[in-house]
Amino acid sequence: MKLRDEFFKLIYRLTHSKRYKHNRKRWPYVKISRGVCGQIIDFSYKGKQVPIIDLKSLENSYSGKLVIIASGPSINRITFKHSQLVPTLGVNGSYCLKDKVNFNLYVITDIHFFSQRPDIVKQIISNKELLLFLQVDGLVKIINLFGYKSILCKIALIEDAFKRTYEPLRTLSEIENDSQRNKSIYFYSNKNKEHESLAFETNIAHGVFPAKTVVYWTLQIAAYLGFKQLYLAGVDLNNFHLPRFYETPDNITYSQLELDFEKNILPAFEHASDVMNKLNVEIKNMSLDSALDSHIFEKKAYDEIF
Repeated sequence: MKLRDEFFKLIYRLTHSKRYKHNRKRWPYVKISRGVCGQIIDFSYKGKQVPIIDLKSLENSYSGKLVIIASGPSINRITFKHSQLVPTLGVNGSYCLKDKVNFNLYVITDIHFFSQRPDIVKQIISNKELLLFLQVDGLVKIINLFGYKSILCKIALIEDAFKRTYEPLRTLSEIENDSQRNKSIYFYSNKNKEHESLAFETNIAHGVFPAKTVVYWTLQIAAYLGFKQLYLAGVDLNNFHLPRFYETPDNITYSQLELDFEKNILPAFEHASDVMNKLNVEIKNMSLDSALDSHIFEKKAYDEIF
């Protein structure tokens, strides 16, 4: 099997330019079809189709408040007593709070997380009431780890805006000059700061812009879904040597957040703050010790809000 996979990768490499490199593990096993807005509407892997939710059906399907739970250690200081009527979105390992929190939405973008914490992933995909946003490679990883029948949650496929499935790698300038793509995007350019290519997409059917942190993906998703009040929990972005709230010193996993913070993550959240103000979306950061200053997102304690 591994030999055959390597053969297919070799064939793909010989028949495609470097701009298609991100697709080499998908071909020829992954088959997709796209809707009128470019979103993936059908997905199959090794000949078996997996039901997915059309992203266009989710546009502005929500309103009001959303609690977003990340993985910073400050989570341990929150009681999580908010009403069941307030939707909650989790990322990565925050599902460990499932006994305290009723998760409605979930986002996983780190391809390594599936192998590092398969115990958590298995619980997530077993929840029939949950809508999970993930990339094509993440769905493939789940199928290989647990099988098709293990997926009971609803699936919505999102894509890195630079590396869409079976399309060539695109630069930010190419996207910015594409009149069919740039209408829903807020581009970021701060000449006083060194930063990587950065933008904020309000129509995630076209793709989502990464910024070295799953929370940035999540903000774009939340805006697209129609939420107007976002409450961030566990977005600490400091004390990087400490375990995430669901880890122990013995099973802590490597993170590049500290390396990426100044050049990528901080400018991304500054940009997101500006965009959300323009979209009339209010954001409160419930991590009072977060490395994100209050000028980015106002800080307010959980108990003051709920």
